[in-house]
Amino acid sequence: MAIPTAGSVPDANRCVPTDGSTSTAGATDRRVDLAAAHTAPALLAVRDWLLVLLAFSSGTYEAICYLSFGKVFTGFQTGNIVFLGLAAAGTRPPFGPDPDSVVVSLIAFAVGAALAVWILKAFNGDEEVDDDDVFQVWPRRVSIALGVALVVQVGFLAVWIAATPSSEVSNIMLGLNALAMGLQMNAVRSLHVPGISATAATATFVSWASGPATWPHRATWARRLTGVLVGMAVGALVGDWLLGHAHTFAPVLPALVIALVIGIASVALNQETRKLCPSADVPTPEDLLTRRSRAGGHDEQ
Repeated sequence: MAIPTAGSVPDANRCVPTDGSTSTAGATDRRVDLAAAHTAPALLAVRDWLLVLLAFSSGTYEAICYLSFGKVFTGFQTGNIVFLGLAAAGTRPPFGPDPDSVVVSLIAFAVGAALAVWILKAFNGDEEVDDDDVFQVWPRRVSIALGVALVVQVGFLAVWIAATPSSEVSNIMLGLNALAMGLQMNAVRSLHVPGISATAATATFVSWASGPATWPHRATWARRLTGVLVGMAVGALVGDWLLGHAHTFAPVLPALVIALVIGIASVALNQETRKLCPSADVPTPEDLLTRRSRAGGHDEQ
């Protein structure tokens, strides 16, 4: 059997009993980093830095698109849903965004998210891998989904450099970037790192603001959440700066960052699939945390 994917089970990196039932781990995977129970701390650190880089790239793209195409989001779709409400109330530019652009971004993002699920299901490892095997930290299918997003972003860059600005071109570019953001969103979600999203920071900020009472292992957890939030903010700052000082090539940097993430993940996190647990004995989150503590990684979460 092929290993489970984000499109087939709630958690792409957990064991699944062969009798078809689900592990209790799924109920708490928002606060338990299951990869930490069976992965070296150094590899977890690499993964976390890659998530920060993806957040930086998303912040840069969001700033470029928001400032260039009529103040419409391409990753933060909660904002666009609010904008739809404003449009329904009759608010139009210059006091609000163009409703057509908002709809384009919402639809393109949804298509990208759906495409990511298809990719994650299609590239789910070798057929010889059993359901009680698991890829460590960063499955190959995540890099493939990010690679497709990168191809879309290269298309965005080509249109940015070559096309004459117009409302039609702006909507095409919004659609391309939102498509890529949707791909990236579900690619990162399939890693099931608690509290982390690389395209919209609301969930990450809530986890960070909830404070030490909700951080099972505070040091690494806090660094990860803070890194993603800071990465996205710095990315937006850099995107704004690029528009003012290197406008023609502003989208080059975030595309290079995504390529760097894919390259590092393919080399540093290209681990062999191995048995995580016997198929008849699926561990609970508490078991995984206990194993991690015994292995000396008591602060890895």
